Amino acid sequence: MDIEAELIIAGKLLLAMVLGCLVGLDREREQRNIGVRTFGGISLAACLFVAIAAHLTEDKSAIARMLSAIATGLGFIGAGLIFKDSESSPKGLTTAAGLWATAAVGAAVALNMFLLACIAALLIFILLGINRYKWYRDLISKISSKSTSHED
Repeated sequence: MDIEAELIIAGKLLLAMVLGCLVGLDREREQRNIGVRTFGGISLAACLFVAIAAHLTEDKSAIARMLSAIATGLGFIGAGLIFKDSESSPKGLTTAAGLWATAAVGAAVALNMFLLACIAALLIFILLGINRYKWYRDLISKISSKSTSHED
């Protein structure tokens, strides 16, 4: 690999990390244990794995297998984050889903899908923080009250 190719991949790694860190800001704001460093690292690692696979071969199926391996690996990490509290309510599911989606952002960067990666990171950030918006809480309350009134 020549230095030019390595510098291009390094730029991709930086972009993937920045996008992951931006998504992780929401978790930091919510004072979760998993935040900027974890989300940034997941996005960076996914980008690196896919960039290496793409550099080693032109075979699209080999790159697809790497994408599959990343999704599977994140499934194991996510499973470790999810648990039930004393009321048997699931905890950590949103963070696990956010990590999984953020890995896809890193993979998109590695495959030169920069606009898609930026839009996806923005959408994940919005999705993770949507419960802070009053209109969303009101909508959920309205839906909840309708479903309980139908059960009576």
